[in-house]
Amino acid sequence: MEQLRYYVFNKKKDFVLGCSKNIQVTEQGIALEAGKESGSFFSRLLDSGEEGNQWHRAVIQSEGFGDDSIQFYFYCSDEEGVAVDGRIYRWQELLRDEDISVEKKRNIMKPYLAHVVQNPRDILLYHARGRYLWVEIQLFCQAGFHPKIRHMKIYAGNRSFLSYLPAIYQTGGKEDFLRRFLGLFEAIYQDFDEKIAASTKQLDPMSAEPEFLHWLAKWVGVANAHLWQDDKLRLLLEGIVSKNLVRGTREYMEHMVSTFTGERPFLLEYCDIEQYRGNEIPYRSLKQLYAYGPYEVSVLVREQAVPSLREQHALKKMIEDMKPAHIRIHLVIMRPGITLGQSVYVGVNSVLAAYERANLSGMASIPSMVGEVQTQAKEEKEE
Repeated sequence: MEQLRYYVFNKKKDFVLGCSKNIQVTEQGIALEAGKESGSFFSRLLDSGEEGNQWHRAVIQSEGFGDDSIQFYFYCSDEEGVAVDGRIYRWQELLRDEDISVEKKRNIMKPYLAHVVQNPRDILLYHARGRYLWVEIQLFCQAGFHPKIRHMKIYAGNRSFLSYLPAIYQTGGKEDFLRRFLGLFEAIYQDFDEKIAASTKQLDPMSAEPEFLHWLAKWVGVANAHLWQDDKLRLLLEGIVSKNLVRGTREYMEHMVSTFTGERPFLLEYCDIEQYRGNEIPYRSLKQLYAYGPYEVSVLVREQAVPSLREQHALKKMIEDMKPAHIRIHLVIMRPGITLGQSVYVGVNSVLAAYERANLSGMASIPSMVGEVQTQAKEEKEE
């Protein structure tokens, strides 16, 4: 089967090879510069290598704000250049010449204009016939929003369905209806072929699309994958097969929680408390705080790792799903600051908060030496 020829614009290098005015080139594509009302971009010259080539299709991924914010011009020619003011310019040389205004370039290239389309997503290039093709993109600011072009894929040719029909159907000329009609179905099957050819990427967690990512998670026993952020879920799935060998253990739980939160948690089991059995007072205190019985485990996580209630509930749900059935888990969120009745650990969440007077039932306050010193210093400064 004949291999399809196409050109892809999906990284900064592809767009830098073109020329632009009031356009910003980034790693994500091109965008209108801040503060500019309009801008234009000319792509590099695309060479199909065949005179009279029938260009097939262009697929564009953009971020527009109405059809008026993006406009595409497709130019096509069999000639390598054009005469301008008594001088022969190659197309690429003409496009990059900063001494020639954009308006003059458009007038020069007007006879070679094949298609004009507003904010296209997928367009069949019926009228683009010739060896060379290049694209002009005009971006317009709409109500303060700047449009962006993230990805372009231009097909130099295709496998025409018309070639599978009897010869009588192939004599309609360049603009025959049947060729253009079948082109719609060719584009659909073309997308199917590309997705099938790239289907192995969906088995790699780092390249799979989000909907396939959740499907992969079910394969390896990760329940409630919707609770995970996509980037963290990818990291988890990348090494989950080996970790499943220790599923149900402390090591597995530490790995899951640290991947979810971005930092290693603190786990306290009953056996961790038993070493203090000889010292009655700390043993009783630790047992009440962290280990209520031999089948109970405390998981301590800093609040900075799960700042929102939604993330805390998701973490608790995830821990409940992966723990052994006979184990009871206590999730402790360690909030920053030193507060009575709260779990405070030196070097973990022991943060000195702002000074506040101690209140009794909201009716009376206990004076503080720190507060008195601050007040006295302020009065002396004012005097």
